[in-house]
Amino acid sequence: MINRERREVVQFPSLMFLQRIPYRSVRRQKLRHLLLLAMRCLALAIVVTAFARPFLRRQEATRLGGAGARELVVLVDRSYSMGAADHWTRAQNAARRAVSMLGPTDRATIIAFDDDAAAVTPPTHDAATLSAAIGALHPGSEATRYAPALKLASQILAGSNLPRREVILISDFQRLGWTVRDEISFPMATAITNVDVAAGDTAVANAAVADVTIQRSEGERDRATVAARLTNTGAAPLANVDATLELNGRVAETRRAVIPAHGTSQVRFSSIAIPSGTSAGIVRLAVPSAAAHGDQLTADDRYYFTITPDAGVSVLVVEPSTPRANQSLFLTRALAIGDRPSFRIDVRKTGGLASADLDGRSLIIFDEVAPPVGEGATRLRDFIDNGGGVLVVAGDQLPTNAWQGEWSSELPGPIGPVVDRAGDAGGTLAWIDYDHPVFDVFNAPRSGDFATARFLRYRRLTIRADSGIRRAGGLADTASGSHVLARFDDGAPALVEHRVGRGKVLVWASTMDSYWNDLALQPVFLPFVHQVAKYAGRYSGARPWFTAGEVLDLSRHAELTGGSSAPRKGGEGAIVVEAPSGAKTRLPSSNEGLVPLQEQGLYELRPEGAARGMGQRLAVNLDPAEANLARIDPEELKASVLASGGAATTGGAVAADAPTREDTERRQTIWWYLLALAGVLLATETLMSNRLSRRSA
Repeated sequence: MINRERREVVQFPSLMFLQRIPYRSVRRQKLRHLLLLAMRCLALAIVVTAFARPFLRRQEATRLGGAGARELVVLVDRSYSMGAADHWTRAQNAARRAVSMLGPTDRATIIAFDDDAAAVTPPTHDAATLSAAIGALHPGSEATRYAPALKLASQILAGSNLPRREVILISDFQRLGWTVRDEISFPMATAITNVDVAAGDTAVANAAVADVTIQRSEGERDRATVAARLTNTGAAPLANVDATLELNGRVAETRRAVIPAHGTSQVRFSSIAIPSGTSAGIVRLAVPSAAAHGDQLTADDRYYFTITPDAGVSVLVVEPSTPRANQSLFLTRALAIGDRPSFRIDVRKTGGLASADLDGRSLIIFDEVAPPVGEGATRLRDFIDNGGGVLVVAGDQLPTNAWQGEWSSELPGPIGPVVDRAGDAGGTLAWIDYDHPVFDVFNAPRSGDFATARFLRYRRLTIRADSGIRRAGGLADTASGSHVLARFDDGAPALVEHRVGRGKVLVWASTMDSYWNDLALQPVFLPFVHQVAKYAGRYSGARPWFTAGEVLDLSRHAELTGGSSAPRKGGEGAIVVEAPSGAKTRLPSSNEGLVPLQEQGLYELRPEGAARGMGQRLAVNLDPAEANLARIDPEELKASVLASGGAATTGGAVAADAPTREDTERRQTIWWYLLALAGVLLATETLMSNRLSRRSA
């Protein structure tokens, strides 16, 4: 209408060829049928709305805010970061307020969580029971994880028959506690309310002992140098900070340090002599009272560790009465170089071997010799059954039937004749089980190549059908506990392990010197011998500390219950595990059992009936990741729950668990009616427009 055509005068010599048109057909057009236009616009709007598939939320809103009994789950974060400032007091007050608002028909459950979650009360409406449980809670020693607590809450709500369900999450909302991989799904119409105890706070400043390193030095007496790394997350530097090293309850040294803002500082203490037995050490951090605002989380101001003298691995090498020149030279020299751990090596000839030579050993190597007889055979069997390790070197001087008869059950199979590969330039190791502890250090790139070694001769090892061979295809072992660790290029076993009782017997099919092969001349020989000795000798190395939340497996840490890697006779007695808080746990066996480490401090493992202080101690520290107080926005956590398991936000709460596709389809049936209405309007519009057109004509 705005850009309508304008009149233009054109000169023609004659008008006889032009048609006369009434003036009214080119006049300005006006809207004449407003009802028809409105009907057409309404039909189009209804079609668009129908394709949007709308649904009504009146029923859901009634369920969320309606009356009825309520099932309430209160999640209280008890990770050690909740001890910062007054966060824990705020958390307890928020939990008490939530409990005080329970109706006469409501039920509530208190769940305390850190790295794991546990319900401290059953579902109950007794306010006194709930308040007492809240008052008994305190910050723990583990890190924050939201997923276990939310999953436990969803299970409780799923089993409830009350019409209303609600979750209250009380936390300081640490970012490290949530990952988008956590999938949470709540029952329909569950409301989740977040209570942020750190809301309104400025960034929490924290000074901590983040790590401790122990560097050993050898000499006439074992010595160690302890260094501590101090961190400061505050915006201001911390001066005159005292770092104190304590050993067995006595102050060894105190150093003063300056920790820069948002930085770290290292404190190195003087070298100390390592006492005999297991010594417990602590590095403490003390911030001046004038700068106490710079350290609002004091739980990580101390770091525990234990240190022991190097017990080493006791190895006995048995060689023939008349060995060839330098038969055990490569083996003993390789072991003598070891320092982490050290190997204490004794060499005996077959004729001079006494039963007492087996006492206190971790590993016995039979270098091409037959097993002992008589009392020595009995002692050797007891040694293996109690966890000792044996390496049989099946070289040139070993008789073919030496380990047969009564010893056949101790080996994975008979040791056969010699295979001579000198005619084809020797064989090679074609397959190695790099997942086994003996070879796992060679799994990384450029960590050693066994393929360069040439084997001119080796013994044919026949594995019994019931010995559970682990083949190159990765088949699992059978119950007998034998498997092949390495094979030659013709498929013959090169190194085989066989488990007997709690001990291990390894059989090497060639020599340990350069007589049949040149492996002893390869760079991999030294670490290979060390790995075999540590694995067969049950050396695990004493860990200076553990992290809260770990589970200690006693079967993998024999040094904690026996003091060394040497097997112990009758070492199956019960032990008592005492936590730093004084709580005691009895384990029926000192060689097996799982110990959850949930407290910061020093644990003690001692035989049942022994006095306190007579056992082995182990240190447990806080997870350093929890000291990172970076926060996640509670609304971001809601959005993550929505994305991972389905939740709809309503006001200040989260209605968790989005409906299924079928539920959504049922609530969206209104689009059928909209399309039907649009069809009626379009049909009516067609009739009306035709009638108006005929009238105009």
